[in-house]
Amino acid sequence: MKNIFDFTDYKKFLTFTEDSRHSIERGFRSKLAQFVECQNGYISHVLNGHAHFSLEQSMRITQFLNLNTLEKKYFLLLVELARAGTRDLKDYFQNEMLVLREQQLNIKSRVGDSRILSDSEQYIYYSSWHYTAVHVIASLPDYNDVKSISFALSISEDIVSKVLIFLKQTGIIIEEKNLLKSGVTKIHLNHESPLIRHHHTNWRIAAIQSLANESKTDLHYSTVSTLSKDDAESLRSDMVKLIESYVKVVAPSKEEVMYGFNIDFYSLIK
Repeated sequence: MKNIFDFTDYKKFLTFTEDSRHSIERGFRSKLAQFVECQNGYISHVLNGHAHFSLEQSMRITQFLNLNTLEKKYFLLLVELARAGTRDLKDYFQNEMLVLREQQLNIKSRVGDSRILSDSEQYIYYSSWHYTAVHVIASLPDYNDVKSISFALSISEDIVSKVLIFLKQTGIIIEEKNLLKSGVTKIHLNHESPLIRHHHTNWRIAAIQSLANESKTDLHYSTVSTLSKDDAESLRSDMVKLIESYVKVVAPSKEEVMYGFNIDFYSLIK
């Protein structure tokens, strides 16, 4: 799938990103305008005409799109290239873009089992808990085909097939000798990403669905309490330590079973 380094025109990249998100999220331009702090019409005026975003606006756009450091530099160079008024200046920015594309290819060749998802890939991957679940369960030896994964996760074979096509195309899952395995072991989503809400919502939906299973190994606890501010902060600290402990245990642990892990602890008074 395309990423920003496949483009030499920032307007085409933004239009591609908008089209990629369309099936998952509506109102791309209005949300972008709100984040950049400009009128909705101005976004269309730039993307459909000869005007250009300022560098300040462009920086805000990179934050809205959750671009990493290399992608951010490349996007800003695309804007500077479009705004350049002389051939020499355009050549300079094109050369800088070429250097960044080569850096990106070098990083890609070194990372091995980790991968930076493009913006459009992130929007698909985090559109449903199914993508992460199929990605993770493929690391278990007993789940190497559509039927077994569908049965284990209680989702239709059609959905599993659709998810696997995407995961294979992006290299998140690879297939060797008719066996599935994880091609990317770790995908991190920045806590400032506009997709973080999707990610948390996805797994709370999965947790709600798990209530219907009535499994004795599952643990669900919900309550609402009043307590002192000091005790609330103490509990929050304990939960952070629990998360840290969880991560330390899971990282080296042998892949045998698959569990979801959610913690919700928040003030109900705004």
